[in-house]
Amino acid sequence: MTDIRLILAENMKKYRKIQRISQEKLAERINTAPNYIAMIEVGKKFPSAGMLGRIAQALNVDTPELFTTNTVMFMSNNNKSVERLYQEILFDFDKFENDYKQFKKAISEKIKQWQQS
Repeated sequence: MTDIRLILAENMKKYRKIQRISQEKLAERINTAPNYIAMIEVGKKFPSAGMLGRIAQALNVDTPELFTTNTVMFMSNNNKSVERLYQEILFDFDKFENDYKQFKKAISEKIKQWQQS
């Protein structure tokens, strides 16, 4: 069974990175301390219902989306290699943030490498 705090942590980080929002900027948007955001994103803190609503609103997602487990991080098969692939994809997202075609090509190559391993 997966810990709900870890699901929230991964999804929150994922949506924050997709929108290119720093922990500091997110904290500013929801009127809290950046270290509180960091603690949530590592699963050490769990926000109140009100705070969850503010986080979801700041990330432009519905609150339930913060708790979905359909991300690659929680796939049951090859979890460590999938997690590594997920981290590499996030790295590429940051690296190619202004070049969609280059990002898409890098992701395709990473997925092919992962499937062959």
